[in-house]
Amino acid sequence: MMKTPLQELVDAMLDDAQATHPGIEFSITLSPANSLLLHRDADRLNRPTADGREGYYVSHVYRDCMVWDQPIYEHLVIVGPVTGTIPEADDVPVRYGDLRTLQFSTNVPTAE
Repeated sequence: MMKTPLQELVDAMLDDAQATHPGIEFSITLSPANSLLLHRDADRLNRPTADGREGYYVSHVYRDCMVWDQPIYEHLVIVGPVTGTIPEADDVPVRYGDLRTLQFSTNVPTAE
């Protein structure tokens, strides 16, 4: 199956984030239109609840990450750490991808 440019960018961002910060969980934020274009691996994310019991979140899941559709710029892709789970996640930088250039960095791309 051929990957779309969106999937290639998200994969590159996740590969970089996970290689640089092993053990940290990440989430993906896209515009509603772009979230529809990203492959769905599952519709639930299994995680222990706050009291340690087994539970799950119902969501669009890609590569074991929750995908959030938010009203953001169509060209913007955000891969950020899930904070509040382990202290180390608080220091992990957010990655911002630009679908116009298919590049990403820790700086927000301009809207123009």
